[in-house]
Amino acid sequence: MPQGLIDTPAEWQDTIVVPAPGDSVAIVNDSTKPYSLFHALSALAKRTRWLRGLLETQLGHNHDDRYSPLNHHHDDRYYTKAETDARKNVWVATVSGQRPGGAEVSVQVAAPVSGSYLIEGHMVWGQNGEGYWKREIWVDGIRVYLSEERYVAAPGTDSAASSWFDSVVYNLAAGTHSVVYKVILRVTSAGSYSTSSGMVKVTRL
Repeated sequence: MPQGLIDTPAEWQDTIVVPAPGDSVAIVNDSTKPYSLFHALSALAKRTRWLRGLLETQLGHNHDDRYSPLNHHHDDRYYTKAETDARKNVWVATVSGQRPGGAEVSVQVAAPVSGSYLIEGHMVWGQNGEGYWKREIWVDGIRVYLSEERYVAAPGTDSAASSWFDSVVYNLAAGTHSVVYKVILRVTSAGSYSTSSGMVKVTRL
């Protein structure tokens, strides 16, 4: 049964003939057999050469009137995570691992304009013993948020674990700022106290 590639130029066309059920199998490279593998490969090679020529011709075409101009650019570089966050008006810093007692995490913010910014802090904690926890948010050395101090008791073999989450909306002037989220512990009995994963995030509103 002939299978012609109808959209190729006539000079590139050939016919691949497949033997009908029960017909003898063609001998490889026997050019006298009308449906030999030699014919099939020859036809495929012709079509491949035609298609390659077509593609090479089309690669030089131009879509300046429909897509981006050929001479457009992407600043000749990729962006770092900090640069990407700044373009989205979001700045994030994280800490990981486990450490004894309280902890803090800070981020540098390049505010593009003056206005309201949401500052968020998060920290995972755990303890065995009794103590007081509080959290603070600082901007350029000034405390702009102070949580209430919370007493947590886990005496003896008891233990307690959770996470703190705090936020404040604060007005930042255009320019660079240092933002710090602090988790502070005041121990009142012997035991083990720790903090682990945490973050501070600033979002332009």
